This record gives sequence, C-alpha cells and structure tokens, in this order.
Amino acid sequence: MKNEDRIAGHLFKWYITFMISKKDEKLRSFHDIVSENARHRPEALYAYSIDQDKRLSYGELNSVGNRAAHFFKEIGVGRNQRVLLLSENSIESLIVFISTLRYGATLATVHVDMNEAHLKEIISAINPVVTIYQGGLNLERFADRESSLWIELGKWRPDEKSINSGFFKKIENFSNSDSIPSIAKPEDQGVIFYTSGTVAKPKGVIQTHATAYYNYDATADYLGLGPGVRTLDCRSFSWLSAQHMSLGAPLVAGATSVFANHFSRTNYFSWIIDYDINIGFVVPTMINMLINRPIKISRGDLRNLSFLTSSSAPLLEEQWRTFEKMYGIILAQSCGSSEGGNTAAHRGAERKIGTIGLTQKYQRIRIVNTSGEDLETGEIGEIIVGGGKQQALGYLNSKGDIETLPKDGHHTGDLGYFDKDGHLHITGRAKELIIRGGINISPVEVDSVLVSHPHIAEAGSFGVPHKIYGEEVAAFVVKREGVKLDEIDVLDHCCKSLPDAKQPKNIMFISELPKNSRGKLDRGALLKIWKNR
Repeated sequence: MKNEDRIAGHLFKWYITFMISKKDEKLRSFHDIVSENARHRPEALYAYSIDQDKRLSYGELNSVGNRAAHFFKEIGVGRNQRVLLLSENSIESLIVFISTLRYGATLATVHVDMNEAHLKEIISAINPVVTIYQGGLNLERFADRESSLWIELGKWRPDEKSINSGFFKKIENFSNSDSIPSIAKPEDQGVIFYTSGTVAKPKGVIQTHATAYYNYDATADYLGLGPGVRTLDCRSFSWLSAQHMSLGAPLVAGATSVFANHFSRTNYFSWIIDYDINIGFVVPTMINMLINRPIKISRGDLRNLSFLTSSSAPLLEEQWRTFEKMYGIILAQSCGSSEGGNTAAHRGAERKIGTIGLTQKYQRIRIVNTSGEDLETGEIGEIIVGGGKQQALGYLNSKGDIETLPKDGHHTGDLGYFDKDGHLHITGRAKELIIRGGINISPVEVDSVLVSHPHIAEAGSFGVPHKIYGEEVAAFVVKREGVKLDEIDVLDHCCKSLPDAKQPKNIMFISELPKNSRGKLDRGALLKIWKNR
C-alpha cells in the first residue's frame, strides 16, 4: 500500500479536538460527498483490502461510481428501488455499496452465512430490481431471474479494463463523467440491513438517505476522523456497525478504511503496524481472545495507534482494565441499535471506564421508568433512543410492507442510567433481569464479579426456576488455559463481592460460551444448556 497521507495521520490529536468543536453539519447527499472527495483529494486512499492487497482512491471511487450510476439508470432503477448486495468484504462490494447510495437508489445487504435459512424469504421481501452477488457462494440457487436481474459481482481493476469481470465488465463502457445527480430525496430509503437472527427470523431495518448520512457523520464526529486518519476493521460490512464505522464515517470525513474479511489474533497487531492504523474497531470477543492468549507486542511498536473502540456488546470492566494494563492500549466504547442509530460513545481516546460514553451527535436518549416517566441522573430505567435524525424509518416485513417505528424513539429493552458527567451506563437487559424473591438482579453485574477471578476467562450468569424465590442465579464459566478451578473456589470468590441474594448458587464449567452471530453472549442458550445438562 502506498504511503500518501501518512504525515496527515500524525495530526490526529489535533483533528479530534477540531471535530469535537464542530456543530451539526448540513445534510449532504452521497453524490456530493463522493464528488467532493474526488475533487479535493483524488489520489487519497479511501479503502484498502488486506486480503485482496487492493486499494481504492477517492478519484477511482468517483469514476467507477459514475459508471455504475449510468448503468443503474439504463436498467431502470428508480427512487426507493432496491439493489441487493450478497457478498463478503471486498473492494468490489464496497464500490457497489457506495455507488448505489451515490446514485440515490436503495442498497440492501444480508449476511449470507448467518441468514441462509431465511434468504429466500428475505430476497422476496426486498424485491430487488437487481441482485449483485459474489461468485463461489452457491447463491445462484436463490435467483428468480424472472422478477430480478442477477449479476455476479466479479472483479474490478482501475487501469486494466480487459480483466474486469461480472458487474464491472457490464459498466466499464459507460461514461465516468459526473452527469447524473442523485435521484434520491432525503426521506427516500437508503440502506436496508438485516439484524442477526439465529433462532428468530432476522429483521430488515430501513435507514433513509438522511438517517444514513447522520449516522455516518455522528460516527466520524466521535471518532475524530479526518483526512489522513486510518481505521482498521475485521467485521462484515453486512452489519450496521461496520457500515457506520468503516464505510460511511471514513467517506464523509475523507479518511481511510483498511479492512480484512476476518479477525486474526496473530495478525491483528501486525496489521496495525504495517498499515499505520490510528483507530481499530473491535468487539469484546476479540478483546477476550487477545487477553486469554496474549500477543507479545510493545506499545512503542504501535506508536501511531490512538485507541481501539469496542462495540456490539458490553465490555466488562475487569476485561477492560486487564486489556489496557496488558497492552498499554486505550479502549473506548460505543453503542447503538439498528432502530435508534448510534447512541453513545467516548470521544476519541477520552474514555471513562465502566461507561458507554456521551450522547452522540444528533441523538436523543431518555431514561424512563415502567410508567414511561423520565428519570433523574443516576436513576436506572429503560433506555429509549431516537425520535430524531438518526432513527431508522422502520422494519421491512416478510411480505414486503413497511412497519414504521414509534415517533417517540426506539424502546431498546436495555436498562441504564446517566451519571453526573453525562456518561451513559448500561446495567443489563430488561428481559434478562433475574428476579429473585422480588429483587432485580442484573446478570451483567454478576458476570463482572466472576471474570474478576484471575482463573476465569469468560462467564455468563442467568436465572433458573426456583420453587421459593421464583428464580435463582446460576452461571457458566470458562476457565483460563492450564489452570485448576472448582465450583467452591468460584463461590468463595463471589461471596467477597456480592450479597447473598446475587451470588450464583450453581456454577458450571463449559469450554465455550454460546454467542450469537454478532459475538454477543446468548443467555437464552445458556438456559437451554442448563435444562439439557
């Protein structure tokens, strides 16, 4: 990969301060964003694929995006009509994603592996004008070519037309001139993405062009992105969080997105060094892997890394402190939801351990009691997010109709509170509360105590039926490699930090905790394992 913009990356701390001071930006179309980046920094790097060893400049993105726009117009893709993208991470899939938004149509993404059982129904609901799919994944079996045009994604080369293939072969003879403005209005459907669903059916969530922009801009704001700043992601671009952090936010800020198809514990720090990464995106599962099987690395080797930011699931405080002590790397947190958009985050490296961070740009967050009344600072209640610029339009149902979201915001089902500094704390899920004899117990609190034991790598607590108390606390734990640990040791440890009512009464050992497709702990699966043991 070339070395352009590296000097600008060293201005990172200054740019964080600058971005924090920015006021809300005026809504911009994706056509304008792509063309402005190409005009001001045509040679600057927008994206680099580690797996492909392939780069995409802002000038190249604009050129290929213009060709795609002419193609979409010719095949009759109109406002609120959909382009379905079925692909793993690649420069080619990124081009299709951004080019569809630049044209003003609706881009739909689906994680193929996680949603294969429902894919036929999902495609029917999306009803795309054109489906662009990655070859070699056996996706042709889902094609209904009578109602939708199916085109293999193929390969893109900026300077060698003769070896373009698939979609890029079809568009190579179209003009790369900027003669087609965006066809979208702000309220038109921009992005449709599907929530992870391993047991229940996944939901299609719709962002308008406006809400997609506001989410991307809010992400760029709290990360402090700007020209020369490089980010690293290893998550699927089918997921909303990766779209916000690694596609949209770098685009609106003129930054650079470096990405891989999958996380690699052994290669992760090498990638940070080799590609001069300033910010890395991780999830708690990745953090746990790096803690449980440490990599020998000097903080001095990561001199350009400002921080890592964790999202998609709560990061337990003990894991947080352990990682920072082990590697000397600052960990920040952020959180959001498909429906409500980006919620809260730490600004750059200014993290406050144990919290999710401050309310994000454009966002509105309320903490309410069971009667829907707003609570005071420090009081725990349900977190309601949205009702403003970041909130999604609604759900795309299985029959193709749209169910709009409530105007007062998305009722997350998460419990939490704001502290005196304005930082959001998440204490658990309302549906996951363990209610023992009328006492509400957060399983996250119990998990935090369990993993503070030096021999416990991961833990998951949950409620089990009890004849007298209604529910009792139980927990599965994963031991660290090469250690001895029994139930009595764990119970004695819990006695030191938890009152009797919150202490697990049943400790079971397991080699691996069940996780959903996003890497989040599946407490429902824990209960099933307990019942079937």
